[in-house]
Amino acid sequence: MQAGAVSSEIRSLSVSDGLPDLVINTIYKDSKGYVWMGTNTSVERFDGIRLEHYMVEGSNENLKRVFALVEMPGNELWVGTGMGLFRLADDAEKLERLAPEMITSGVHAFCKLGDVLYVGTEKGLYVYKGGVFEHVLVDKNIFSRANFVTGMVEGENGILWLSTMGGLKSLRLSDQSITSFSDKLAKNGQNLSFYNITRIGSKIFMGTMTSGLVLFDTASKHFSRYLDVGCGVISALSGDGKDLLYVGTDGNGVHFISVSRQRVIRTFRHDREADSQIRSNSVYSVLVDRDGLLWIGFYQLGVDYTLFQSDLFSTYQYENLFDSRDMAVRTIAFHGSQKLIGSRDGFVFIDEADGRF
Repeated sequence: MQAGAVSSEIRSLSVSDGLPDLVINTIYKDSKGYVWMGTNTSVERFDGIRLEHYMVEGSNENLKRVFALVEMPGNELWVGTGMGLFRLADDAEKLERLAPEMITSGVHAFCKLGDVLYVGTEKGLYVYKGGVFEHVLVDKNIFSRANFVTGMVEGENGILWLSTMGGLKSLRLSDQSITSFSDKLAKNGQNLSFYNITRIGSKIFMGTMTSGLVLFDTASKHFSRYLDVGCGVISALSGDGKDLLYVGTDGNGVHFISVSRQRVIRTFRHDREADSQIRSNSVYSVLVDRDGLLWIGFYQLGVDYTLFQSDLFSTYQYENLFDSRDMAVRTIAFHGSQKLIGSRDGFVFIDEADGRF
């Protein structure tokens, strides 16, 4: 295991668990605790035990890919796909298309600010408020790559930052005015294409598909290349809003970066020679949820998940005589130093005072 890697118990979801599609493009956890996964053909809901499937209906298989998920009022889940916007109402059995006459292209990102939802598409931005959609072009030239919005993050002072195929943009929420920022990092002098975005303080971090991580300092308005994570393809990017960046790569696993220390502090990689490693380095999606679980979606291998803060709980064991790991425990009773454990494998008695087992 390389330096900075974390040994943790990894659990997986794959074909044997009922996943109909093993390409996991996005992962989202709602307020009820359900984990939702967007695949190339469906939305999957995981309750910790079983999966529920909601297929994306349509004749064009290439447009069924799910890019983004967000929870809306009334326990609705809104879904961004290659063909447009869908929603799953509470207790509904299938996805319903939303605004098909207006939103006719792929939906790649959501950002919810108060009672307003910003929807990033391949043809600009849509602002949803009070049941009405409003279309906002990022660039007045409708054919500009800047109208292909890949990600959004709230900034300070009423600003929404946009990663686009035509560079970094900002939207002033008060009047919806757009500002463009020229990065000059590409060899041809044009703006880089950014595929994801997140913010920590005054720093905006963006991922590319060829040039790794890019940093934009909102104070100095300066672009620079950020830490090398061993792969130029940044497929997933998020953070805790304080210090940690969660970086998924299509080729070199997952890395946690401390912005204050400017270095990788944890790494999850596929390594045949190490135990408890993830199953692939082709990572498409990463979520560190509010409960401390790390979820990793792969290309063609489903999902791995783990308690990355593994010191929060530990498996009970008694010296070298007994280890309850992987034991199906049905009942327990404690009496002073004596522990009684009933399991599917039998009955265990332990007295830690006199060492009886």
